[in-house]
Amino acid sequence: MITASNLALDLNKVEQSSPAGFPGLLNLPHIEKTFWRGMTIYSLEDPANHLFVILKGRVKVVRSSPDGQQKIVSIRYRDDLLGELALTGNSSRRTDEAIALDTTRVAMMRVSDFWNAARRDPALMQNAMQYLTSQLAGAYRQIESLVFENNHRRLAQALLDLSGEAARAGESNIRLTHEELAQLIGSTREVVTGMMIEFRQSGLIDYKRGDIRPNLSRLAYFLDENTALPQPPYPV
Repeated sequence: MITASNLALDLNKVEQSSPAGFPGLLNLPHIEKTFWRGMTIYSLEDPANHLFVILKGRVKVVRSSPDGQQKIVSIRYRDDLLGELALTGNSSRRTDEAIALDTTRVAMMRVSDFWNAARRDPALMQNAMQYLTSQLAGAYRQIESLVFENNHRRLAQALLDLSGEAARAGESNIRLTHEELAQLIGSTREVVTGMMIEFRQSGLIDYKRGDIRPNLSRLAYFLDENTALPQPPYPV
């Protein structure tokens, strides 16, 4: 989670970090597939017998309620892993969905091939444990935010986190609709639209047609100040 106190450190990590997935996965037998925007990479209840590495593009991972409401769990970028819950062995079926946000190319490999390789390569097993625990920590942060934070703070934190993820993939802006942001923070499109107007008027972001350019230092300052609404002035 990014705050004003660790913003510079986190940006350095973005520049120096290795791919978020497992580079060794691409050494396994795999096939590559391309998905256009809006196409489903895997669906709820699909067999959970493959892992995916994003080679190009962006993907949203979604969970749905019985009445059809959707919650975006995360946005994944180039080099990220998809379908990692197949490694837990808790279910033979998918419990989430992965949908392409852009023209997206993925590498697809069998879970069985991964475990065969991991038995011979302790580093690959360690990568799996580290990745799964980092995803678990992210889920805990989402639960904490939904329970304890208001909509403004959830949106500000989401924009900071998305900025770091986009920068790691070589993107300078966040390209999400208000509806997608609402699904990410557990709100509604109308509420998010109102908050985005407030954030832009306060200098926390600039955006046009789904292309969002956050002011990282001002967003982090707003979160550190623990104010309910963004109030200027903020440091440049």
